[in-house]
Amino acid sequence: MSTVHPIRTLSKHESRLLSAFVAAGQNVFTVEDVRRLLGRDEKEVTQTLYRLVNKQWLQRLERGKYCVIPLEAGSEVHWAEHEYVMASILVAPYYLTYATALHYYGYSERLQREVWIATTRRKRPATIGDLSFRFVYLGDHKFFGFTTIQIAEQPVQMAEREKSIVDGFDHPEYCGGVLEPAKGLWFGRDELDFDRLITHSLRLRNRAAARRLGFWLDRLGLVDGALLSQLRGSEDRNYNKLDPAGLEDGTKDARWRLIINVPEHQLLEWREH
Repeated sequence: MSTVHPIRTLSKHESRLLSAFVAAGQNVFTVEDVRRLLGRDEKEVTQTLYRLVNKQWLQRLERGKYCVIPLEAGSEVHWAEHEYVMASILVAPYYLTYATALHYYGYSERLQREVWIATTRRKRPATIGDLSFRFVYLGDHKFFGFTTIQIAEQPVQMAEREKSIVDGFDHPEYCGGVLEPAKGLWFGRDELDFDRLITHSLRLRNRAAARRLGFWLDRLGLVDGALLSQLRGSEDRNYNKLDPAGLEDGTKDARWRLIINVPEHQLLEWREH
């Protein structure tokens, strides 16, 4: 028995709505955007959006947020908006970072199962189709260092190269482990601004993150001693783990006050691939 698909017809009212957003190059929008455009009450707007979703002209991202399904998707509607564009409407303010940004810049080859979004708001994870969107709350002092990129002609806020790496050392668990931002240092060594990298790290006010960055810059031989000295900070007796999600035990690096809980043979073996 064949599946019956909704007919992708449009009323004059619905056509006006879609045409306005397409003409503006705005593929994702909210209920409030529609209310401002049409000047109609919430009930009527909700009914219009419901019909457009049912006709498969719109995809519902989450409550009150939608994206346009383009005409070229065809009657079977085998289509999905780019995950970065979806992420751009789910919370504000925001920027994409951690594993997502490292993958975008080509620093990590890990398969992306989640989209990581930094924000100054607390928000629960969202699932859209087979995509998972994870939101990481940041204090105001950590919410910086991002730029606007274009994905499918839509603006998306993405961490700068340097910020993607220091965010990764701040929270390695959101990157797949501490080796992932370390790879960013190595593979991005010809395009990174190391002064900016260090300034960004210190601005996070996370001593453990600065030590992780210093350890890897030192181990990879990427900067001189003067720059490294900025990351050591004041001496204390406390040790932090190189990988927060790793084992409790490991050798102690007295210079960087880190427990090296990653096996020695794994620290640099990825450079050989």
